[in-house]
Amino acid sequence: MRGAWLLAMVFTPLVGQALNPAQFQLLAEQSRTAFTVQGAGARAIGTGGAFIAVADDATAVSFNPAGLAQLLRPEVSLVGQADSRDLALTGFQGQAPNQATTFTDTWSKNTHARPTFASFAVPWKRDGLNCTFLLSYQRLFDFAAANSADFQGTASGGSTLQNVSQQVRQSGGVDLYSVALGAELSSRILVGMALNYWYGRSGFQYGSTSQTSGIGVPFNSVLAQSSEFRGINANLGLIWRSEYVNLGVVYRTPFTASYTFTNSYSSVDPATFVPTAQSAATDSKVKWPETLGLGIGLHPGPRLLVTADWSHTPWSSAQYSAAGTPYQGLNWFDYQNPTVTRDTNDLNAGAEWIAYIGDDLVIPLRIGAFREPQPIVDPVTGTQRVLQGWTTGFGVKFHDLTLDLAYKYAHDRRFVSRLDTDAPVGGVAATGLGQEALTDRRIYLSLIYQLNAETVRRAMAWTFIGSEARP
Repeated sequence: MRGAWLLAMVFTPLVGQALNPAQFQLLAEQSRTAFTVQGAGARAIGTGGAFIAVADDATAVSFNPAGLAQLLRPEVSLVGQADSRDLALTGFQGQAPNQATTFTDTWSKNTHARPTFASFAVPWKRDGLNCTFLLSYQRLFDFAAANSADFQGTASGGSTLQNVSQQVRQSGGVDLYSVALGAELSSRILVGMALNYWYGRSGFQYGSTSQTSGIGVPFNSVLAQSSEFRGINANLGLIWRSEYVNLGVVYRTPFTASYTFTNSYSSVDPATFVPTAQSAATDSKVKWPETLGLGIGLHPGPRLLVTADWSHTPWSSAQYSAAGTPYQGLNWFDYQNPTVTRDTNDLNAGAEWIAYIGDDLVIPLRIGAFREPQPIVDPVTGTQRVLQGWTTGFGVKFHDLTLDLAYKYAHDRRFVSRLDTDAPVGGVAATGLGQEALTDRRIYLSLIYQLNAETVRRAMAWTFIGSEARP
């Protein structure tokens, strides 16, 4: 998810700086990434991201921890992800006659690859019912991105021409470190809980260079921000299963996170050309909302699975808790009270068909579709980014090793605003309106290796007891 955390960081105005937070919201709109609370795993993504009612591998900790109770052997899991994101900003013009700004059409492309999930799971039987303990890491949001924009501005009357070049760079992300337990209450009912430690860090830098006609020295400004995010919450899950249908529910609890950020701003005064710099650090709290997810999995035949999920997150309740500061009670996304940030309802659906079953080899094929609205609303046009698209994938299970590969294609097109951040301190135009086209392509690769249960038992006995435990 191009993150709300990053957006909050970007929106935060500098102490003593006259720039409007709403203008920083426009700046962030040009650079943020997709923001959807979702689990990891190539198998799940291959079926459109619908996995709440299925959740039968170690990535269940990120979708529905109740599904961990379906693991029968110890296993280790690794997931990697590669992104390719294209953003086109076209046809932008100043929004008023006295803001005759012509924005150069720009296209930016970002590619990024990194590990996104790792886990170690150990199941055991108790009174004939299965239980599983798991430790995991997940990169929930990744903020790596960069883009640039150029435009020309003409002041009222056409007397002043300004050429502006902008560059945005962001890095970091939010990680989850989880400990989880899934258990069978009966052959039909599974329950689970994951305790998650959230830790996020991000860096953001915005640079702008403007050359105004009649002035020999360009105006350069740099906004740099860094932040840190920490919190603890739980995922609670339930699955009811039968031969023909599975039903699942997951509840990700709300929490209050500690949030610290440091801002710095440097520029050359447009009148005196004297360089200035300032910085400020702030400690605050952020109220993070809950997420409720429901899922259904149908088994029309022994080789066919059809699954669908619905998830709801009330982003409008994401607020600062910072008594004594201007942020108290403001929404984390838009800095308004009442907020215009929208709650989101995600829809994911897909199917898996087992194309081949041999003595030692199983090959499933997958396809899916999704609709994932983002919480951010453009403050000028009122449009919301809604990512939608399709997925496909396949797997290969050979003896104890499973490899899954998935491809996800998402797109969105909308009418949005762009910002000349120099305007409040000397620019000739504030915002322009035009078309944004986003295309996001992602490849997921998962590796699951099932371990010998007796070998794991002996290793754990040696580690925690000091000698081999007797069966």
